[in-house]
Amino acid sequence: MKLIRFSQGDAKPRFGVVIGDHAVAFATLQQRSGITRPDLGDSHAYLTGLPETERAARELAAWGAAHLGDLLEDERPSLRDVRLHEPIEVVALFDFGLTPRHLRNSAETLMKYEKDNPQTAPILQAFAKALLTKPAAAPPGVPERLSYYKCNMNSIVGDGETIPWPLYTSRLDVEPELAVVCGNPQQPVAGFCIFNDVSARDVQAQEFIGGFCLTKDMYKGNQLGPYLVTTDEVGDPYALEVVVKVDGQVRYQGSTAEIDHKAEEVFAWLGFITSIKPGTVIGFGTIPDCTGLDHDDFIDPGAEIEIRFERLGTLRCRFAEPARKLLPSRWPLRPVLQKYHAL
Repeated sequence: MKLIRFSQGDAKPRFGVVIGDHAVAFATLQQRSGITRPDLGDSHAYLTGLPETERAARELAAWGAAHLGDLLEDERPSLRDVRLHEPIEVVALFDFGLTPRHLRNSAETLMKYEKDNPQTAPILQAFAKALLTKPAAAPPGVPERLSYYKCNMNSIVGDGETIPWPLYTSRLDVEPELAVVCGNPQQPVAGFCIFNDVSARDVQAQEFIGGFCLTKDMYKGNQLGPYLVTTDEVGDPYALEVVVKVDGQVRYQGSTAEIDHKAEEVFAWLGFITSIKPGTVIGFGTIPDCTGLDHDDFIDPGAEIEIRFERLGTLRCRFAEPARKLLPSRWPLRPVLQKYHAL
């Protein structure tokens, strides 16, 4: 199944399912079928009630598929005509760094521009050295230590968003990631979605100590969607092709096969620290070769971006043009951004 939260116009988001190329709310399916399931009223109730709620959702989705033609047009709007919000009501968002080659690529590009900076170059050199050093074994009874950071809960958005260009960066970047959506102890993995961790690269080196605030926490900087795809449709989540198109042309390509730890290992480490609540979303790390930082090849303002994960769908966004004059960049000025520095 592909589960969604969608709206039309100014209406509140509704929790539902994709049937064909239509969005259908579970509330509609219950009303029309006579099958009453209060635990499908919203995504939080669904995740808390797994696995029983998944079975109930499948039953209603099957009824909807068999009776789709009997529904009114406004009860089964086309996916093209609805706004797809983040597919669940997120209670926590964590991002791990479990794709070593992306980290190495990133360190090389960052060092290219920071090598003469006495404040940031030593930090980046230490970071690169740590990447090449095998970590010590964890003590008995302790899960393997895995690095993550917490994301801005006020910046989560869904599909088709326009991402404002922050005035403090000249290197805005996408970060396509596989994300696991957490259920409950009876069914820890509720499914998967795409996570676009938008990042400002020319301020990132300064924030290796103190947190990626300017780098990661900008308005609308955490994009999730387009669907919560259940595990039966995903198959092997660690063998999915990834393609990023910019203005309709393929720009970056990669694979989830380069993720070096699975969900169970992530759950073990995070669960060692705190309880994992239903509705927690965890990113595994950026898919190598799928960002501007991997290649020192950055996306321009005004670009239309499509991030496609095999079996998970396509997450779309647009990088807005800067609304005001950009602040001076710490890195050499890209010619295409010259006009935004001269406003």
